[in-house]
Amino acid sequence: MENEWKVLGAELAGRKIPSIGLPDGEEARKARIGAIRNLLCRELYGFAPAFPLKVEGVERKRDPDGYGGKAMILRLEIQVTSPFAYTSFPACVALPKGVERPPLFLAFAFTEAIADGMGEELIDNGYAVASLYYEAVAPDKDDKFQNGAGNFCRRNPYDAWGKIAIWAWAGSRLLDVCLEKGLADPGRLAVVGHSRLGKTALWAGAMDERFTLTISNDSGCGGIALYRGKAGEQLEDLGRWAPYWFCGNRMHHEGRTAEMPFDAHFLAALIAPRHLYVASASRDDWADPRSEFLCCVAASEAYGAYGLKGLVCPDRYPKPGEVFPEGRIGYYLREGTHHLGREDWHRFMEYRSRHTI
Repeated sequence: MENEWKVLGAELAGRKIPSIGLPDGEEARKARIGAIRNLLCRELYGFAPAFPLKVEGVERKRDPDGYGGKAMILRLEIQVTSPFAYTSFPACVALPKGVERPPLFLAFAFTEAIADGMGEELIDNGYAVASLYYEAVAPDKDDKFQNGAGNFCRRNPYDAWGKIAIWAWAGSRLLDVCLEKGLADPGRLAVVGHSRLGKTALWAGAMDERFTLTISNDSGCGGIALYRGKAGEQLEDLGRWAPYWFCGNRMHHEGRTAEMPFDAHFLAALIAPRHLYVASASRDDWADPRSEFLCCVAASEAYGAYGLKGLVCPDRYPKPGEVFPEGRIGYYLREGTHHLGREDWHRFMEYRSRHTI
């Protein structure tokens, strides 16, 4: 990396981030990836339940002429049963007509509207969209994990899953149903989210290798932004107003991020060698686009271990409006503030079209 990026490499060196340390050899690399996954589960996101699951998608409503006749829209209830518990949540899948096994975007949404109102835009471009309203899975509040999927398994105050891991797990259960029903091309599955749901999409992509593309939009702290040297939101800010997003062990790192045995590029390493697309906004100071971009630079180490190009970019910080779409890590710096809109979605679709697997 130092030979390619002297300027960017020097900035990373100044932040003193730890090396991902993926070794040569498939077996050794798998072992290191497993260790990183366990580390991030234990120290930040929490462990999801490991017991066997039965997942069913019950169709509650079907609209054969959605969006003026352009789409089939299925309203589903995702039912998840374990030997010990049961939970369910609603989801929606929109399928473009005339496209067999279309590429799919699984979108974590802030509202019940399909992809927060962008469903028709995706349909018009030949994509299916599976939309999951996150608070229908588990409420975004400190409810002591007593509601929805938060109550699916027994907890401990240390490394049991937080809400981000719960929402990500629910996305994978929706994906189970989409694949079981043959609703999408299993080789072209993308997961996407914005802000706290960008963190969620990253964790879903890290934990579920069926997603061939993971998209983070303005995910910031706890997402794709490096912790060391970060401006704006810090880990202790998350601990003050949304501690339930993460596991209890998170608190040991608040105010001590320089001493953590990991940084955000370890999360990106769990997505390698699959595709990762990171979108930032030039005036999103709270998320800190510079730290998001530098995480992509640092994460290229993981892709290099597979003999692949991660981020392909000039040896400088990007200008607003610049797109770097060539590598396994794509990056886009939109002009403006913290937002997910039509322009962002078109960049996502362009990257998916460019990298079809």
